[in-house]
Amino acid sequence: MHFYRFLILILAVAATSARAELPDYQAFPAQGTQLLLWVSSERGRAEPEVQAAQKLAAHGVEVWSLDPLSAYFLPQLPRSMDAISQQDMADWLRSALAGGKQVSVLAVSRAAVPVLRAAASLDPAQRRQLGVVLMYPNLYTVAEPLAAPDYLDLGQLKGLRVRILQPRRSAATPWLPGLVDHLKVYGATVDPVILENLREGYWARETPTEFEIAEGHRMDGLLLRELKALGRK
Repeated sequence: MHFYRFLILILAVAATSARAELPDYQAFPAQGTQLLLWVSSERGRAEPEVQAAQKLAAHGVEVWSLDPLSAYFLPQLPRSMDAISQQDMADWLRSALAGGKQVSVLAVSRAAVPVLRAAASLDPAQRRQLGVVLMYPNLYTVAEPLAAPDYLDLGQLKGLRVRILQPRRSAATPWLPGLVDHLKVYGATVDPVILENLREGYWARETPTEFEIAEGHRMDGLLLRELKALGRK
């Protein structure tokens, strides 16, 4: 089934129930003015992400949570994200913007690729309405230790507001300045944020530290702060 038609179906289900209980899509309705589109990484949606979405909804932020690789029946590999239809993702963004709420997107790891490419296909006015939070985005074509990485072509991002959340304890942290510059080349307004004492995927690691566990439980607070920061124009 074409992904966009599938999305229309599950949005219809979400509109008539408290929450869509589907493996690749979940909706967490709220009466507030904000809508967060949460796009999971190639590892899929973890339970702490569901809990954070529930808490955000309780704070008045509606959440549409998407596991794109599951939706497309693709293997859980970073490169699989590159196969996600740019048109389908752009249609999803347009559908969200048409609802009248203040729309932001959270993309984790390689999910940043289909999200940014979809944003590039929006018209400039639509991009200006959108805010994007990238959690340790993987935008690399090649990334080798001790060498500067090569980056993917993303398309025109002028007018797009981007916040990059980079855990300090990551091998990719030294590349953050280059990543910021790369996004600016495409016209995005970019603000990097370092997450101290954390590793990538800290909320779902097999052997998390006590601090990572605590921060995983407080993810809703982190995202509320980031959404507030995105709203400052």
